[in-house]
Amino acid sequence: MVNGLKSEPNFLKRGLSDSQIAGLKALAHSPADNWWKEVLESKDLLLAVRSGYLNAYVKGQSVFKIAFEKSSSAGSQPRLAIHYKYLVKPDLEKRDPYVSFDGKAFALNPAAIVNTEYEAKLTLPQLIKTAARFAGPEKSGVHKIARNEPKVIDLEIAFTKAGENGDLSAPRMDIAVLVPGKSGGAELVFCEAKCADNPELWSLEKLPKGGKNLPPLARSTAVIAQIRKYEQFIQADENQQSLVDGYVIVCKNLVELSAQSSGRQVDDLVRQVAEGKLALSIHPHVYLLIYDFGQDEKDGRIKKKRQELNKAGVRTIAKGKPSDFQLADDILRAK
Repeated sequence: MVNGLKSEPNFLKRGLSDSQIAGLKALAHSPADNWWKEVLESKDLLLAVRSGYLNAYVKGQSVFKIAFEKSSSAGSQPRLAIHYKYLVKPDLEKRDPYVSFDGKAFALNPAAIVNTEYEAKLTLPQLIKTAARFAGPEKSGVHKIARNEPKVIDLEIAFTKAGENGDLSAPRMDIAVLVPGKSGGAELVFCEAKCADNPELWSLEKLPKGGKNLPPLARSTAVIAQIRKYEQFIQADENQQSLVDGYVIVCKNLVELSAQSSGRQVDDLVRQVAEGKLALSIHPHVYLLIYDFGQDEKDGRIKKKRQELNKAGVRTIAKGKPSDFQLADDILRAK
């Protein structure tokens, strides 16, 4: 049981245990500087609560994972795991990228190339700068939208389970955001984000097995098929309560993390859900966010595409730039 969370399908679990929160709290309140304090204070890192761990995101890149080791002392011990590519020092681009070789050894000092130790106020900014270089425009857009909306409570949301045929099914949505509900509660809305030039907006869905003879007019564009798959998943009766339970825990965890640093404030709607003052429900529809286009496209092909999507039952919000989104308000206006 995680903070009172009852058992549910493993693929829907969310939340940190009391022991894990205590382990992070011990670092946050330590008199010495440490990496967790810097993570909490960073405006460039977005934290996402998973099942027993956290992911830290920079412009859509999951830079590192914060997992936990059990300890006999107070709280589980946080342990950071990072992909080696993010350890490469960003200032290398200012140097000659070639390394000399004398036939036996490379003239290379590893400590000059990658971060091998953590240095306060230096290493984390380097990791962030390096990770930002791997970000494409679509994921960078997601980051801008989320940073601009304090009601966003999750990113890169994956629900993976085994299907009847043994295949893995993994609905993976970009953003989850809270909005005030009409009945006085709060609704969790899932969103998928696409740059205007993403082929999935324009290409037909992949043919199913045995569907070689399916005519083009009988097929949806890839993004319509994608949104329908997501909506089928979140609307399923067997998933609804587990989603609610899991995201109430996420809100509680975000509030607990916010108490560890003034740099991690949460929106009042998140706090009210965490405290049980507002009932949480799952909005049945997934919103498609479209961005990175000019005025001529907005009045031309984007307008036409949105009409097509609307006719197919897909709800869209389109902005020329991702920084133009005020996501919760945009969704309320679009409802």
